[in-house]
Amino acid sequence: MRILAVDDKSMPLKVLVRSIGQAAPEADVVACSSAEEALGHPDSASFDVAFLDIDMPVKNGIELARDLKRLNPRVNIVFATGYGEFMSEAFMLHSSGYLMKPITADAVAAELENLRFDPARPAPSDKLVVHCFGDFEVFYDGKPLDFERAKTKEVLAYLVDRQGAVVSLREIEAALWEDSTQAQVSSSYLRTLVSDLKHALSACGMSRALIKRYGELGIDADCLACDYYDYLAGDPLAINRWRGEYMSQYSWAEATKASLLA
Repeated sequence: MRILAVDDKSMPLKVLVRSIGQAAPEADVVACSSAEEALGHPDSASFDVAFLDIDMPVKNGIELARDLKRLNPRVNIVFATGYGEFMSEAFMLHSSGYLMKPITADAVAAELENLRFDPARPAPSDKLVVHCFGDFEVFYDGKPLDFERAKTKEVLAYLVDRQGAVVSLREIEAALWEDSTQAQVSSSYLRTLVSDLKHALSACGMSRALIKRYGELGIDADCLACDYYDYLAGDPLAINRWRGEYMSQYSWAEATKASLLA
């Protein structure tokens, strides 16, 4: 995560930078003493979060926020100020937060856990990136996984939903084909889908992600970077990403959605 900190006064800027460092030690923090310095930074369009003082000479924090949002509409603006009278202007800019000085690490951490926009995370190069919130999608190396059949994707979705548990092929059939009169057809078709899934995973070098036993199937959770798993682990960004939608294209996913909403 890349964070910009701007304050024209040296001591408040040091306190702000120190608080950010304590709240997010993994973050790349750039400190600037003016709006002009911030806008002149070579990476001014790539910050995930900007903590801005408001009362600054030449160009104040409100004006700087507008300029930063023109460069990057998804930058999270958090105003860090000693004045409360600018709050209405700040929220008219759809800022992410508003902190009153003196700034503390706990206050910064609370803002970082409730950002308006999710900071971009580099996709892991050795894992499947799985999105369960909203529609189910799977990516490898930034590209959607290529399945020969759409139903293959649903098989993978069901395995992801099981959180790494190995399940029987009959359980998968029952979930994906609710009409029992299709049992024979679905059993034969499922074997075709499993073959397609193995091929798709092998094509991107991720064949190890599939656990296959006689009459059983599973997915290795360690091979996934998954928003659902991150949410269950208490990851703040995943929690912030949850909007009440889970694998929206699959009716059987309603049970998991209900448990998340409970």
